[in-house]
Amino acid sequence: MKKILTLLILILIVSCQKNNDTKEALTIQNEVQDEKPLFSNMSDDESIKEVQAVLNSHLENKNAEAFIRGVIDYNETIEKTGLTKGFEKEPPEYDEQKIDELWKSKKGNFIGTNCRINVFMLLKDNIEIKKAPIDDALLFMDNEAISVGKIFNDNDTERFKQLFSRVKTENTKDILIHAQKMKEHFTNIGFDENAKMLSVVLHDNLDGDFLFIGHTGVLLQNNSTFLFVEKLSFSEPFQAVKFAKKEDCYNYLFLKYKHYQDEDTAKPFIMENNELIELDLYKD
Repeated sequence: MKKILTLLILILIVSCQKNNDTKEALTIQNEVQDEKPLFSNMSDDESIKEVQAVLNSHLENKNAEAFIRGVIDYNETIEKTGLTKGFEKEPPEYDEQKIDELWKSKKGNFIGTNCRINVFMLLKDNIEIKKAPIDDALLFMDNEAISVGKIFNDNDTERFKQLFSRVKTENTKDILIHAQKMKEHFTNIGFDENAKMLSVVLHDNLDGDFLFIGHTGVLLQNNSTFLFVEKLSFSEPFQAVKFAKKEDCYNYLFLKYKHYQDEDTAKPFIMENNELIELDLYKD
């Protein structure tokens, strides 16, 4: 089982951002019908404009623009293979083989960006990161992508590695103990209360007991609904997902990554900024 968990974690590492736009941002409201999420890959002008307006209302516009440029470049590179048109009720099914072939044929040895890189791109000017010891042992592909793609300068690269460092923990399945370890790690981070970082935290015991952020995205409130933006993995597309309640977003993330554990490790858990999100699903 430990080998299976290690494989799952490696797959996740490989697999796995205020102005006049504010009024336009409010157009994303009450569209989430029957409390079911709506999914978009931002592959059309309308959905891009819609999402960027929400980003601009909460984040530094230059960072929102950099993120959107990345979305457009990715979508054009993969020739919009299997992507949504606007927001749809059903999550897309992606032809990962074709997407991978198109990407490699056009981008060569640049593997693209993942969830962590895009979250930092969006939030880097909205959060404060104090210097502290860095453990980037599980960020080897992130570091390669940042270097080859010249995505961040040296200072921001160090801040990125600090934010997403793996965290030493105890040999226990108790989520509360692990969450406290993450909270201690995040004492060096000053988070934004309006643009929130949601993290799926995984417990790895391959070479000692550590925690790391296996997946992450940015959650933004927009009027009475919530918008979650994420990059699914290096190879998989960007997604913007509308939720009627933020609790639905928490459940969406946990259910997507709940199998990243074995009999010796704790279940994945969700953190909003530096706080543990308590879910009934943890008990199942």
